Amino acid sequence: MQKKKILIAYQDDLWVRSLATYFHGLGYQVEIVRILSEMLKKVKNGQYQVILLDDEIEGLKACDVVPLLKKVNAKIQVIMISSEASLRLARMLRGAGIFYQAMKPVDMEEIRSAVECAFEKIERENEKEGFFSFLLPKLAPA
Repeated sequence: MQKKKILIAYQDDLWVRSLATYFHGLGYQVEIVRILSEMLKKVKNGQYQVILLDDEIEGLKACDVVPLLKKVNAKIQVIMISSEASLRLARMLRGAGIFYQAMKPVDMEEIRSAVECAFEKIERENEKEGFFSFLLPKLAPA
């Protein structure tokens, strides 16, 4: 079985090290990025299935970054770790296609649970594209 891979796009050194160590200890392959172009390259190449995203990277707000991530790789599961708790932001992020929004300070068990659920979703979606995919209705070309 392929090792589950998590990409952490984060700016706070203290929390990023804690997150990386925690998930590495759980058996995940973890990589940290701080540069938007590097993150987009890794997401485009399909190297990672789940991304833990800080509420800002290189001065760009996550609500602006998430649509880029989804455009580059629609299957990527984005877990946003935010310090802002506004309803407006939550709606924007949900509309952009995030999988889950957690609040700072980071609760490791909450993030672990969200990551596990994100990988379960990926597995369910891959099963639909598997052996019986010919049974799923598809749009006919116009």
